[in-house]
This record gives sequence, C-alpha cells and structure tokens, in this order.
Amino acid sequence: MAKSTRSKVKRSFRAKKRDEGVYAATEAARLQRLNSKLMAKIDHGDEELAEPVDDDTAQDTMELDDSAKSSTTKPSRVSTHGSRNSRREEWRKSKGMTPVPKLTRVNRQGLPAARRRSGRPSRRR
Repeated sequence: MAKSTRSKVKRSFRAKKRDEGVYAATEAARLQRLNSKLMAKIDHGDEELAEPVDDDTAQDTMELDDSAKSSTTKPSRVSTHGSRNSRREEWRKSKGMTPVPKLTRVNRQGLPAARRRSGRPSRRR
C-alpha cells in the first residue's frame, strides 16, 4: 500500500535525497542555474519579474474602504430568514405561475405522492 507518488513516505524520502543524499549536487546545480537565469532577466529589465521597490512604508498597509473606516457604527445585519428561491422558481414567478408546482399525484392511500421513490431500490433484482 501507499506506493503512489502522493505518498507522504515516498515524498519525504525523495526530499531527504534531494537535501543530503545522492541528488544533492544535482539539485544545487539546478537551483543555481535557475537563479542565474532569473537574475539575468531582472537585469535586462523585465518589469513583470522585478519587484517594485517603494520607500513609503504606508504602502505596506492594506487600504480600507470609506465604509470600513467608521468602525463606531454597527454594521446592518443581513437577514437569512425567508425564502431562498431558486432560479427556476424566480422564472415561474415572472411568468405568473406558482413558484412550486402543485402536486397532483396521489399514492394508493390517497395521500399526495412523494417526489422521489425513497423506499424503492434503483436496481432491478
């Protein structure tokens, strides 16, 4: 069991080999090559890779909306009570129909029939 590439044990062994084992030199060379390639792109003037350097420390803080600045007022509560109509029910209302169609089926006892056949198995035996 646990022989997939997502296995934690296999991943930890691979990471250990990468850090201190057989592949450590190869991994260090790869990292050095990628680092030099990125530094060369930054030196040539690629704006998308270069980090913007700002002297302002105010830029480090997150800007808030005007409504969020006034923390003295309590936010109005959003009501979660009431109907949560589906798109189908809204369409039926716009056409002048009832949101949920009235059940017209009855079962053997004369009661309204269920929407699903709950007690019946789906597979024929």
